[in-house]
Amino acid sequence: MTKKAVTLEIPELIQFLVQELHDLPDDRKPGNNTKYQVEDAVKAAFSVFFTQSPSFLEHQRLMKSSKGKDNASSLFGIKKIPGDNQIRNLLDPIPAATIFGSFQQVYQWLKKQGVIKKFFSLDEEILIALDGTEYFSSKKISCPHCNCRNHRNGTTTYFHGCVTPIVVSPEQKQVINLEPEFIKKQDGQQKQDCENAAVKRWLDKNHQKKYGYPVTLLGDDLYSRQPICELALKQGYNFIFVCLETSHKTLYEWLEFLEKSGEVKTVEKKQWDGRKNLIYRYRYVSRVPLREVESSLEVNWCEVTVINEKTQKIIYQNNWITNHQITENNVEKIVKAGRSRWKVENEGNNVLKNHGYNLEHNFGHGQSHLCEFLLSLNLLAFLFHTVLDLVNHTYQKIRELLVTRTSFFNDIRTLLKYFWFKNWSEFFLFILTEYVPLKKINSS
Repeated sequence: MTKKAVTLEIPELIQFLVQELHDLPDDRKPGNNTKYQVEDAVKAAFSVFFTQSPSFLEHQRLMKSSKGKDNASSLFGIKKIPGDNQIRNLLDPIPAATIFGSFQQVYQWLKKQGVIKKFFSLDEEILIALDGTEYFSSKKISCPHCNCRNHRNGTTTYFHGCVTPIVVSPEQKQVINLEPEFIKKQDGQQKQDCENAAVKRWLDKNHQKKYGYPVTLLGDDLYSRQPICELALKQGYNFIFVCLETSHKTLYEWLEFLEKSGEVKTVEKKQWDGRKNLIYRYRYVSRVPLREVESSLEVNWCEVTVINEKTQKIIYQNNWITNHQITENNVEKIVKAGRSRWKVENEGNNVLKNHGYNLEHNFGHGQSHLCEFLLSLNLLAFLFHTVLDLVNHTYQKIRELLVTRTSFFNDIRTLLKYFWFKNWSEFFLFILTEYVPLKKINSS
């Protein structure tokens, strides 16, 4: 008997968000200003990110006035569409963590359905890449939680950032983003926050057991410091962190000594990339001190150098430290896992900033939690799109038909502006049945 394919529909995904919206803070006094529900404000803001249409709500207000119905109601369950300023005012008091359960529910669903296993690496472990990014910046707008940069010309830039944990795999084009950890001034603190401190908070909140599988953390050179490595181990994680010579003087002095004594092992492999032969030269050694103190953590170190066999030019080189035992048989896998860290930047933050999610755009700042809450909704929209791309056959087929992400969301914006759909199934069916591919004109 053929096993039924795993699938998840958009209404089910939206329900993961709706389930977190009970008992939201609402300090308004009874009266005319309470005609809009906080839950509707959340759904309305989310709909903008999910459709990647800044004008979505305005178009639906016009559709409601002319046709008596709108897609905000039929597709997102919004009873009354608040105005943009009303949405911002309603969302500002809500801590972003209020909806973090949505990220966790999606992850648990993917785990239960076996989808997470597609991301396995290093003997059935999942890889979580960590990286910090900024998502708000202004010289005029600020709040008590803003970090700031004072410039030589006397001006100040206020900004917000976050650490974005993302499940990655060398074998998967998709990435699964988890709930963020914000880089912001902490309550009662005047001290600037930083990525290092934010990662420690994330580790304190999220034990490896939460994910149901062994987890290896990936990070750049900022993470290969003893306090972070020790906290990662304490919380049940393995790690593979970039380790540069410029910031690890003691470790590389040990490597130089071990190299001279013949204890640094080397493995070479040749690979054809479709155009040329590449030589992968792996070097590794075990149990080297991370820093120059008696209580130093001992780590294992590895390096890869990728060389064009014909020209002998170095194409790529990098180094990592890890708590994984490194052998001739697994050094290639460890390096491959370490190199997949780039996906948090290219497939994660780069997509969020430059491919429709407009992560760095100021959607609203507020005085309490607004910018964090809006960022979380944006990340949740990205996660929902990823899940659909992984398990929803209809969504996959439409993405394949429309080829580019830009074409896909352009069509969504246009269709939802001019046509009313009673549900998402009808919307997708319309695209599939009305799609007419452009034919090449024979000009001979």
